[in-house]
Amino acid sequence: MKGDGTGPESEDLTDVGPIFAAALGAASPHRPPPDLGRRVLDKAIRGKRGWFWRYVAVAAALVIASSAITWQIASNQGRAAAGTNNPDVSQLEATNEMVFDIITCKGGAVLLLRGTQPGSVSYGKLYMCPNSNECVFMSGKLVPPPTGKEYELWLTANGDTNLQDRLNVWRSLADSRYYFGSVMFKAGSPGEPSYEFAQLTLQAPKSQAPENPVIMWSGA
Repeated sequence: MKGDGTGPESEDLTDVGPIFAAALGAASPHRPPPDLGRRVLDKAIRGKRGWFWRYVAVAAALVIASSAITWQIASNQGRAAAGTNNPDVSQLEATNEMVFDIITCKGGAVLLLRGTQPGSVSYGKLYMCPNSNECVFMSGKLVPPPTGKEYELWLTANGDTNLQDRLNVWRSLADSRYYFGSVMFKAGSPGEPSYEFAQLTLQAPKSQAPENPVIMWSGA
């Protein structure tokens, strides 16, 4: 049968839309709309007929899917270089694209917070970027917070210690025995903030001073 857009070619094309959407969804942490592939293909062949336009549409779908895969590979390499290639961080990036920009920032600084108790596996990382005042703090392998307690990030700068924010926590996707938490905040001005001390505490809300530090970092 001739390639007039009404024969087997059009039936073959019908199968491409779902395949394209599935490929793109697997390639990117930002799940595409379920009809994305169909919309792209319809746009490519609207008003066109024949085998030539069928292959143009398929080629367009392959190019877009290939580009998405290439972006994801670069994204994974960036996370691996930053030491953040884990499912909890991926979930965080999927909800806020700025997180990826900060943790992979060229020339950025990272403060590594260590456990305060012998045998502790808890850790924290404070990411700062020299050309932005946005900061990201994330902490992993935390014990589940007991009722009435929360994880709080306290920072010391110029001799003053202040509560920066409470952590948003969830059960870790990497290891369900632990919790993972994060908070994003703005430093006073662009550039790497000069913190002297950083600590993550587990304490009652609305406390006036840090208590029960879980992990900490000191610039001394």
